[in-house]
Amino acid sequence: MKFLLSTLFCIVALNLSAQGDITDQVVAAFKKSDDEAIGAFFMTQVELTTPKREGFMDKARAQQALAEFFQENPVMSFTVKHQGMSKLDDQFRIAELTTAKGVYRVTFFMKKHDGALQIKQLKIERD
Repeated sequence: MKFLLSTLFCIVALNLSAQGDITDQVVAAFKKSDDEAIGAFFMTQVELTTPKREGFMDKARAQQALAEFFQENPVMSFTVKHQGMSKLDDQFRIAELTTAKGVYRVTFFMKKHDGALQIKQLKIERD
């Protein structure tokens, strides 16, 4: 009985921790060039870097800049290459984005806000 309860507890704990990670949704959105889905995970203010734009901007403006990037760079593939935790307990992911016009390194930092992970910084840079 104790084994069953401890197993159940572990399963519940794993499910709860997995619910907070947005990586799979962000990866799927990048693969579809879905700026709206990615924008849904942005904090109110986000630091965005693309080849044509850079700086802090509100969620709507950042999503618009991302939409422009996707229009100019049709996505072919998106693969997370590395993930980790910063000294400030922010999570980060480093990915390779292959588009019709070239390969980019994508880095996004996520911070827990109101109990959920949100993207606070997104960088898309030529590899």
